[in-house]
Amino acid sequence: MKKLIALTLTAILAATSAQATDLAPLNLKYRATVAGLPLGKLKLHIDRDDGRYKAAVSFKLVTLLRAILDGDAAASASGQLDQGKPTPKEFQFRIDGRKKNQHTAITFNENGDPSEIKATPPLRKTNYRIGLDQASGTIDPASAAVLLASPRENACALSMDVFDGAKRHRITLTGVSEAPDARGVITCAGLYERIAGFKAKYMTPAARSYPFSAQLVEDIDGGWLPVKIWADTKFGPASATFYR
Repeated sequence: MKKLIALTLTAILAATSAQATDLAPLNLKYRATVAGLPLGKLKLHIDRDDGRYKAAVSFKLVTLLRAILDGDAAASASGQLDQGKPTPKEFQFRIDGRKKNQHTAITFNENGDPSEIKATPPLRKTNYRIGLDQASGTIDPASAAVLLASPRENACALSMDVFDGAKRHRITLTGVSEAPDARGVITCAGLYERIAGFKAKYMTPAARSYPFSAQLVEDIDGGWLPVKIWADTKFGPASATFYR
């Protein structure tokens, strides 16, 4: 179930390259469900000003699931914007677990590549967890939210690698942007892929990737924001839906 929450969060943050840097602040809210049952609520806040950005994401589990699942999660990031491209400076992630809390902090160098990781408790040493040298060219999950709100020519054009401190993931949106429906919504096909840092059993052809779908709508700044993300899982259909 923790992997399902992570996939839902990552999928919501999937977006594309930016053109502008001084854009209106964003406050977005989503309801997450599995097999029609409520899982929790996710909130996203983004500030962009004078070539800098800050992004914050929080997920709160519904009360009935707190006895069997890890609890709330939160992530934040800050960095620079250059021609709309985010260059992360730092990333923070925490989970309030049932038995223990987890905290991960990633520092990035001037090129935007991860350069240091601090974790409490320390990350487990395994023969499959990747090092910083294998995380070059990635972006952290919270900085991906900055791309979420950015203008682009094709609403369904994206390929982005995400590094969470231990694993490398890839989020891809595909499809030709057609005329929006009556609500202004465009639907894209999506694919989540495990790239590196996973046990061998999760890297088989049948297990390493999962398709999903994303409905996007254009905001007042010309960016494309997810209004709904959904996918089939072994627990049943999972979705995250925007609400006001």
